[in-house]
Amino acid sequence: MIWSKKKVLRTGLPGYVDSDIGLPVFRGPYLQQDTEMAVLFFHVDSDRLTALCDRYLNAPSEGQTKYVPLMPNVAVVYANMQASSGDERDRQVGRLPETEMSFWILTVAMRKIGSIFVPDHLAWFLPFLFVDESNTIATGREVYGFNKQAGQFQKPASIQRPEFSLDVLGIKEFKPEAEGRLERLLDMCSADHAAGDEPSGTWQSWEKAKTAIAPEILKTLATDSKNKVVEIAALLVTHQMRLVFLKQFRDVTNTQQACYQAIIEAPLVVQTFRQGGFVAGKYAMSVNRLDSHPLTDALGLRLENGEQQSALGLWMKLDFMLGEGVEIWKAA
Repeated sequence: MIWSKKKVLRTGLPGYVDSDIGLPVFRGPYLQQDTEMAVLFFHVDSDRLTALCDRYLNAPSEGQTKYVPLMPNVAVVYANMQASSGDERDRQVGRLPETEMSFWILTVAMRKIGSIFVPDHLAWFLPFLFVDESNTIATGREVYGFNKQAGQFQKPASIQRPEFSLDVLGIKEFKPEAEGRLERLLDMCSADHAAGDEPSGTWQSWEKAKTAIAPEILKTLATDSKNKVVEIAALLVTHQMRLVFLKQFRDVTNTQQACYQAIIEAPLVVQTFRQGGFVAGKYAMSVNRLDSHPLTDALGLRLENGEQQSALGLWMKLDFMLGEGVEIWKAA
């Protein structure tokens, strides 16, 4: 489970057959340029996060991998960006506008030494993502295992004031005669008058951003474990973060089984940081109950009267790259 930056060229694999019609499933690495991103942290039930990690990352490997949530918080990330490929061929195709909203869980990836696990590194797990561009859904699912789903957004006028909504093709109540239709899943709105104020200050570099973010993260989200606080601080002093995924495909002869299943990690690297800052005031997230999208139960959200206020929020304008991944574990 030790991370390696060295690219492994596999032998004996067939070439990927691209279609001549439509946009290609881009080759990596993947560039997200002109990104405007808002990140809002919410307190959640840590047991639910543990259950998510166990289901998607730990149980499939039957004890060979172990990812543990670092803190009882989830980051809601809203982003507008221009997605493209860093591959020599595919970069000639152009850029695809993309809006997405996702939930991020910070985990400690454990390494097995003999019969015990010890902390090895940090990795962000994204169990749920909603995207408004179909080609990036295909690329994300097929290459990495992103659990990307289609969504439609009402977008904020400014990323400094991240008010938005998300509609999905969903079903309110599962039953044989139910029909999927466009349903409102989530709204993000300002929770107080301060949310309409101008940001108190901005960061002009990634170094200044990390200097400003670190103490607020530790103050707002710190746990009672000194070791965990140190891990969070270590995460914030590097340009590179790691993402972890469960990549799988259903078997065609027995659709209850997977013909391919693996735990994947990939690096996320900030390339150009343009501007950023804290959002003014708190934001309230409301989530509608759909049987097809049980976000509240899955994430352990602490809704009161149907909504929950953010603990911390920030916005950024930047470019970043999602690099080529590695198989941490693969089913035989």
